Amino acid sequence: MEYIGEKIIKLQDAKFKTLQNNSNEASIFITGDLAEKLKLGENAKAKLKIEKSDLIKLLCFTFSFKDRIYIKEKITLDLNWFDKYLTLINKHYENSSEFSFDIKKQSQERFYFIGLQQTSGLNIRDLFIQDHIKLHFYNAEVNLLKIECSNNGYIESNPNEITNDLSEIINETNSIRDFALFIFKYFYSTDWNSILDKCINKTSKINATEFLSYDLENFKRLIAKFDKIQTKDNLSSSGTQRYFDEPIFTENDSFYYFSTQWNGGDEHELSFINLKNYFESNFPNYIILKDAKTYRLLKRVNNVKNSKIFNDFKISLNDAGLIFSDQLIQRFVASLWTKPFVICSGLSGSGKTKLAQAFVQWITESENQYKIIPVGADWTNREPLLGYPNGLDEKSYVTPDSGVLELIIDASKEENQNKPYFMILDEMNLSHVERYFADFLSIMESGDSIKLYSGADRVDSNGNKIDQEIFCPKNLFIIGTVNIDETTYMFSPKVLDRANVIEFRITPNEMQKFFKSRKELNMKELFIDKDKSKGGAGQSMGENFFQLAEEKTITKIPEIEGDDNILNKFFEELQIVGSEFGYRSATEIELLITKLGINGLIVKDGESIKNNTKIDIAIMQKLLPKLHGSRKKLVGPLETLAGFCLVRINGSQPDDQNKTKTLYQQFISEKRDSAKWEIKYSISFEKIERMLKNVIENGFTSYAEA
Repeated sequence: MEYIGEKIIKLQDAKFKTLQNNSNEASIFITGDLAEKLKLGENAKAKLKIEKSDLIKLLCFTFSFKDRIYIKEKITLDLNWFDKYLTLINKHYENSSEFSFDIKKQSQERFYFIGLQQTSGLNIRDLFIQDHIKLHFYNAEVNLLKIECSNNGYIESNPNEITNDLSEIINETNSIRDFALFIFKYFYSTDWNSILDKCINKTSKINATEFLSYDLENFKRLIAKFDKIQTKDNLSSSGTQRYFDEPIFTENDSFYYFSTQWNGGDEHELSFINLKNYFESNFPNYIILKDAKTYRLLKRVNNVKNSKIFNDFKISLNDAGLIFSDQLIQRFVASLWTKPFVICSGLSGSGKTKLAQAFVQWITESENQYKIIPVGADWTNREPLLGYPNGLDEKSYVTPDSGVLELIIDASKEENQNKPYFMILDEMNLSHVERYFADFLSIMESGDSIKLYSGADRVDSNGNKIDQEIFCPKNLFIIGTVNIDETTYMFSPKVLDRANVIEFRITPNEMQKFFKSRKELNMKELFIDKDKSKGGAGQSMGENFFQLAEEKTITKIPEIEGDDNILNKFFEELQIVGSEFGYRSATEIELLITKLGINGLIVKDGESIKNNTKIDIAIMQKLLPKLHGSRKKLVGPLETLAGFCLVRINGSQPDDQNKTKTLYQQFISEKRDSAKWEIKYSISFEKIERMLKNVIENGFTSYAEA
């Protein structure tokens, strides 16, 4: 019997999750090299023999995890559940000893098993637990599939899969008690009160001694508080030491001790997975690993895969003869990760559509994953995007020529849910966006469906069924390009609130560079072997790109916390002119700042982008776009906002005659003296100054027209 290879069940393949995720696929994928060993090709079918004893072992193993595994739906793993699957296993093996899988080829490197549901009703995927199940493939008289179950979890015993993205090890130890003590001290030793504020306290006892204990989420009795130093005996009961005998900190004659026996929820155990989940969610720049009996804390550096998306795309752009600044490319990619709706605004001919087109062609496998739709000046409703039910035929649905409806349906298919799809609306504001795009603006936030029609089912001209309602899939990204002139319409706050707005401008240096080193435009450089039929050169990073967009963890930075929060200052000033932002925008600003930082994209001279620049980009893309109005309305607020972007250099004081002026007025009166002033938010400052100049000269200004 020849051993062929193995497949570890990961999060996207598992019915039961040990990490929270909304994926709910009904198939599993295997890599191309394993498929080749199994002699799988296009439209192949594979027969794999699975021993009945293996399935019963898998069933028992899954049932043993009933109190620990995560599942999206509420499923009770009781004896009825166990009996149901045992009955299905017995039913399947009454007449057959084999499973027959249908194989679907997704790409050169990926095949999907899509026939896991048998006629007996048994679906072995229903028993798969993320990271704890391994499938072994053998070549015998038929392909044989053996199932291995592990309580340790394969991801913990195979950390090399992700250590390429990590720096040196911060700490490693063989004791989970010592390891937990280390990482709590590592993250909280300078501010223990911050963790106590998160805790719930209660009265507890060791022997006859009462003390105050603190619970933190799933960590019960994590910290104990005493009014005097404790001995080892005082911290022990029934022969077991309950707390470390050295206090972790002292304050106001109170002594705090860290538990040796915090538990992981309902089970009285030291839960590694709870420790991992808590710290990785609160400190996303760190990873906690378990390898056999060794526990490790590692700090992330620039994520190789994430920076590779940016760096490889930048190279392909240059080869194709497309010239964009590094920062503009970085802002574009990070904005897509923040919210799947980006508006590219600015000068006609500055490359808005070309950048969007280049990226979607570069990162997709085929033309089926994107549509470039020129918006018509006569679009007054949703029909150009979603079609309409045929009024003359109650069984017919007219799909639009734009291909948008087919794109959404294709993106929603189960086998495509981890691939990015793109809709590019070119000249988006030639018609009122709120009229033809209203349904998308609504479901973008609510997650509700769009009702296409009611009554009997309908089909398109090719006989394909069109469902009565559709959802906006999470893997659909919408990019709008806009020009501002007398033929276009302004955006409403409803649109701007839901998008990141990136302004395209060309500096004199960029124009000079263009004339000196201009290349012929060659879009073939964006594809594999310059062959469009083979898909984009960056298609292997498509799934990684989508996963980064799905990650919504926010990293706080000091500059947007506390009384001096620059965003609070902008909010108060924007409120005066009715352009303040809401909770949605505030959340998306924080997420954009996170995406500009932790993914390792933006670097200069080997250093990550500074927090000031992240905030500057967020102000430019999320706060300023809503500004428009008359001279009377905006001159004062714009000067104030410009002042928020300025900082006096230490030791530089204004003249007495300047003290009554705003910061911006002082800056102008002192002739922009760089020895006295620092422009802290240069991108936003330059934009505000242009708007200020326009409103003074023309009596009116807006973000789009400045």
